[in-house]
Amino acid sequence: MNVHGTYEFHAARQRVFDAICDPQTLMAVIPGCRDVQRSASGDYEGSISLRLPGAAGTYRTHVRLVDVVPPERSGLEGRLDGAMGTISGRASFVLSDEPGATRIVYDGDALIQGPLARLDSRFAERVAETLIGQGLKALDARLRTEAAA
Repeated sequence: MNVHGTYEFHAARQRVFDAICDPQTLMAVIPGCRDVQRSASGDYEGSISLRLPGAAGTYRTHVRLVDVVPPERSGLEGRLDGAMGTISGRASFVLSDEPGATRIVYDGDALIQGPLARLDSRFAERVAETLIGQGLKALDARLRTEAAA
């Protein structure tokens, strides 16, 4: 499964980068996120609930930031484990300054195993892109609200 895309935030690059790395912000903007905590080593652990045909359930997550260059870019390596299977993968994002905005360009790939692997790959990619889009829009809305406060 491969995902990629772009999005423009209406916030400064440093604020966007900091928000992406903040567990409380992530919990508020990731669809279905139930909890997320950052360990001393910089890894993130949490759980997410998915309500999708053939993939409903709660999944434990483990994500590690790699190749971090604040506030410009980072990579992520992670794993999602649940009764319906496992998803493991790697993604990267680059933040760039635009007039009055910050553009994020992201790219990732994942391997789906277990019963989840029976999902059509195009369907899985569309679901992932939809969830990423919802999360990015929610993050942008949160950053705008914080700026207005």
